Amino acid sequence: MNLFKLAFRNLKNIRQNMMYLGAVTFAILIYYTFLAIRSNEAMLQANELYGKLGTVFTGSSVILALFSAVFIWYSSDFFLRRRKQEIGLYALLGLERQQIAKLLFLETMGYGLIGLLIGVLLGTIASKYFVQLLAYVMGMTIEADFSINAGAIGQTVVVFLTIFLVIALRSARTIYRFTLIELFKAKQQVETIPKVHPVLALVSVLLIGVGYYLTGEPLLAHFTIVAPVLMLCIIVGTFGTMSYFTIFLLRLLSKRGRHYRGTNLILHGQLLSRIKSNAVMLSTITVITAVTLTTVGTATSIYYYIDRTVEEQMPYSLSIASQQQAAEKLIRSSDQTIESRTMVNVKTVNHPLKELPNPLSFTMSYQTFGFDGEPGQFSYISYSDYQKLAKSNGKKQLPEPGAGEAIVLETFKGNDLLKESVKSPVGVTFKDDHSSFRITGATNLPITQLYAKKRLAFAVSDDVFAMMPEKAAMLTNYQFSNERSDDGLIDRLEQLYGKKAETEMAAYYPVYAMTTATTGLLAFAAGFLGLVFLLATGSIIYFKMLAEAEESKQRFTIIQKIGVDQQEQTGIIRQSVGFMFVLPYLLGLVHSLFAMQVLEKLLNYDLRLPMSLAIGCYTVVYLVYYLVTVRAYRRIVI
Repeated sequence: MNLFKLAFRNLKNIRQNMMYLGAVTFAILIYYTFLAIRSNEAMLQANELYGKLGTVFTGSSVILALFSAVFIWYSSDFFLRRRKQEIGLYALLGLERQQIAKLLFLETMGYGLIGLLIGVLLGTIASKYFVQLLAYVMGMTIEADFSINAGAIGQTVVVFLTIFLVIALRSARTIYRFTLIELFKAKQQVETIPKVHPVLALVSVLLIGVGYYLTGEPLLAHFTIVAPVLMLCIIVGTFGTMSYFTIFLLRLLSKRGRHYRGTNLILHGQLLSRIKSNAVMLSTITVITAVTLTTVGTATSIYYYIDRTVEEQMPYSLSIASQQQAAEKLIRSSDQTIESRTMVNVKTVNHPLKELPNPLSFTMSYQTFGFDGEPGQFSYISYSDYQKLAKSNGKKQLPEPGAGEAIVLETFKGNDLLKESVKSPVGVTFKDDHSSFRITGATNLPITQLYAKKRLAFAVSDDVFAMMPEKAAMLTNYQFSNERSDDGLIDRLEQLYGKKAETEMAAYYPVYAMTTATTGLLAFAAGFLGLVFLLATGSIIYFKMLAEAEESKQRFTIIQKIGVDQQEQTGIIRQSVGFMFVLPYLLGLVHSLFAMQVLEKLLNYDLRLPMSLAIGCYTVVYLVYYLVTVRAYRRIVI
């Protein structure tokens, strides 16, 4: 039998390597899909911004290729360890090392070609549906057709063939690294109970605790300094926990009375003998799990709160600062129905302050301070106009300020972080070029969404407003019945205002469309990258446990002879496999929850629901991997 026939026969035994081939194929499928979607003509024609946003897929493809290379490299180690005795048998039967190396090379490249063929084929078939899914989350309507992207196919083949070629060459060199005796003794383990290092165990847990503490006020106050320290503490603490604390905990359990009940003695001994060799793998999976859950949770949370995000930025369907009659004519000729129209007179007054008194310096202001030597400015509206704005926005109306008093508008912009560190502005006195005012009330009520007109704003009594010498400018805010659609009205308004469109008008729809497209694209990319990472990490644990199952055959034969029945053996398998899955999952989950708490404070959103959805999906897939691993492990040893 020549080497090609032998390699082909080994490739036909695909059932044992189905999990590996499935994870590799899925990675290739997503990589090809990202490349195909990036240059999809339907998407490019539907949204001119998509060409710029498509760079997200370029970065995602690079990350995916690097991760796939690491995953395939690790997986090849598993297969080589599993087949050392088989390789030794080939050598004993007379095959030269060069021939065995060629055989391993052919098999590795064979799996690579199978994965490439299936991945690209499925990617081509599924690309239409992936494009439709992406268009949906981006808020676009397109007609996608089946298409074959030669460029994406070529790049996918080149990248993954290169990865498999490097892995195949490395696999082929395996035969030169071991003697025949070493190959036949590959499954004979010398298992020792690792030493306990209480100090290192304690330091590891303390490092994680310090990292969790730093996610609070220290991170928010000094982000650039604290963030690297925090990450270092978490990563080092995680590796230390897996290497030292788990051993300390297992040894502690072994000294308790329950250690001698049932099969606990066997279980604890097996976990202790293997935990040291699995520490690096478990630590890596913990970090990947934390990063994946945080990234996917963040992307889905931001997408989940699109409406709120845009509403805070653009509270009105349309704001204009001039040509009101011409603009209203265009609005009435469109498909939009005006639900409300609020016109306010705004006076802009200079002030000499170089720095606003705390907490006014933390309010949402854009032109409060002057630039290039210009004076700072405040905006004032009358109490009557304030009442109209409050009614239009559904806000509670505060009492009218008296002489020398004012209501500050748009305070804090809904950011709880500022509320925690800054007291209420009520009672603060501020001055402009003419007068000084004491703040008697504060509300989150924007007078406009025109950034060129947006300053720290106050409402004063009608009499005080009338006495201000500055000329009033009229701003008009509209609320439309269907502000999330556009029949060309925005383009016509931009033509009306010409070069002044950026400063004289601001509409809800363009910001909503851009935000939806951006966050939808990020959520799509993060979701599929997270799924690839999840499948890869689950496969790594699966491979590792099957390798241990091969090495534990003799152990289970012995315990069966001493009277442990199959049900008890299955219990040992379930608990040992569960330990390897649950430990990195739970620690990674806790890491991600602390990270999401920071994000929750920054965004001031309740992220429990979107984060729960991400965690739920992750848990279901991990549970499936656990059940499959237990079944495969049991089939090997029992």
